[in-house]
Amino acid sequence: MDQQRRLTNRWRFDGQRRPDHGAGTIAGMRDADTPPQEPADPRYADTALTLQEHAARIRAAAAEVHERVQEWRDAPSWQETPTNAHRYAVTADAVAALSGLPEPETSEDLAAIVNAVRPVLAEWRPSRPGPEQQIFAAVERLHKACG
Repeated sequence: MDQQRRLTNRWRFDGQRRPDHGAGTIAGMRDADTPPQEPADPRYADTALTLQEHAARIRAAAAEVHERVQEWRDAPSWQETPTNAHRYAVTADAVAALSGLPEPETSEDLAAIVNAVRPVLAEWRPSRPGPEQQIFAAVERLHKACG
């Protein structure tokens, strides 16, 4: 029995329990740059949506992403680097393409709406704290809206 205690991770070699510092919990393992998880948003709950309702959710989420990106670009901390300029252009182009699409009548029309925002979903990833984290959180909501 004493030998068994020494082989497990829960006991130190002197027979004392190891202190638990949050190891094994999500909070204990989370990287400092990882944005906090948002509670489930009832706006994006799995319910039977019409094509028009689904499109409206995607358009609203895309508008939020564009708003966050525009706020970041207008902020004094904005740096006109090639990466930042590309991300801004991808977002603005996707929202402009989305606004040019008609309301969906078929599932193919809805797929076109999702395809219009797909570059935004691919471009924004968590990277640094600050305004980019707010943009990433908005992109995650857009991803959920796309279903």
